[in-house]
Amino acid sequence: MLIDDSLKEYIEKVASKSPTPGGGSVSAAAASLGIALSTMVYNLTIGRKFYEEYTDDIKEEIQQGLSICNRLLAEYVKLIDEDTVAYDEVMKALKMPKDTEENKKIRSEALQKAYINAMNVPLKLARLCGEAFTPTMLIAEYGNPNAISDAAVGAILLYAAIEGAVLNVKVNIPYIKDREIAEKANKECDEILAKYKNIRDEIVNKVLNKIS
Repeated sequence: MLIDDSLKEYIEKVASKSPTPGGGSVSAAAASLGIALSTMVYNLTIGRKFYEEYTDDIKEEIQQGLSICNRLLAEYVKLIDEDTVAYDEVMKALKMPKDTEENKKIRSEALQKAYINAMNVPLKLARLCGEAFTPTMLIAEYGNPNAISDAAVGAILLYAAIEGAVLNVKVNIPYIKDREIAEKANKECDEILAKYKNIRDEIVNKVLNKIS
């Protein structure tokens, strides 16, 4: 599995002649690093002297935010490999025989299944990245003042991951025959891009104001 590689090995595989791991996997890796940064800020906040001065409600929000970050990190890490597997399935389907009408039909069905999955994996990533902005916003507000810039970097990486995921959704859309599924995914991607761009900017501006 890619996730078991060293960072150096993973980067070298991305840079190689092989088409995988590609943009979808790298987007999941960016999301993993983004949420890892937010998680770090949580861990540098909880238990500190200033943290103990927060109300119980704020402390509970922070604990819940950390729990969300940990869950999302596990999800993003899995998608580093899932995206590569999805693309490999498309490649396998393309290589299927098409010498008879029956084989053409089998190949076409396999291709449609593979393309839809190759679209759904990055779409899942884009959706999950959206969930990360609430805990990232929270820790940008209440986190350790010496580390909140890392929360802003996390927000930037998370949005970059959304952009990368959306590109990987859209590149598969033209090959999907079920236009209702394709157009629904396309519309959702545009909505995700618009919604979280503003939230990313809000987090970054909040942190810039705090550290200025």
